[in-house]
Amino acid sequence: MNQSWILFYLEKNNIVAKVKSLQWSKLKARLSSFICLKLMGRIDIHATVYRKFHDRPSRVWITLDKEEIFNASDIRYALEHEKLYIQLKKENKLATITYHPNWKMMFDSPERKDLVDASNRAEQLMIEQSIFESFHLYEAFIKYCSLSMEEALTSEDIIIQAFSMFDRRLGKRRLEKLSISEETHPLMRQFYRIRCEVEGIKF
Repeated sequence: MNQSWILFYLEKNNIVAKVKSLQWSKLKARLSSFICLKLMGRIDIHATVYRKFHDRPSRVWITLDKEEIFNASDIRYALEHEKLYIQLKKENKLATITYHPNWKMMFDSPERKDLVDASNRAEQLMIEQSIFESFHLYEAFIKYCSLSMEEALTSEDIIIQAFSMFDRRLGKRRLEKLSISEETHPLMRQFYRIRCEVEGIKF
């Protein structure tokens, strides 16, 4: 792994540590408790696990009636991110970080800032295409458990917003009033459509 990636991943350490320490079964049970009555037993959340990490999934997916409707794969995400990241580096002619024995000099360098910006841009483009890594779902699911219905519906995290469509706290009257258009994120549209179908609402 090159120096820029080492520095980039250091910024995720706090959340990754929380993910490793959290038991997936407990988190899944808490999430399942939010599922509305008409989807209870039909929506399920699954995860595969890295053997060397306790309850840390490498792939998370959601099923409806045992059919997969959404997934987040670390392998796919890593491959797609690296491809897009390299493309953005080439397009913007970004320089690599020059080695310096003082890591702070490297961390604060303009080259690193440009590389991190490119990585963040690649991540945003992938999110717009519903390409996620398990980290994104864990982060969203952990937050979801402590949010009110209003906070979930207005969250800037598209995974939180989309999952709120299955929430028992979202009543049929409010569901009908939601403004969903072609400009809405595809994951949100997909989950909204599923909820409307079970509630008998035309969309």
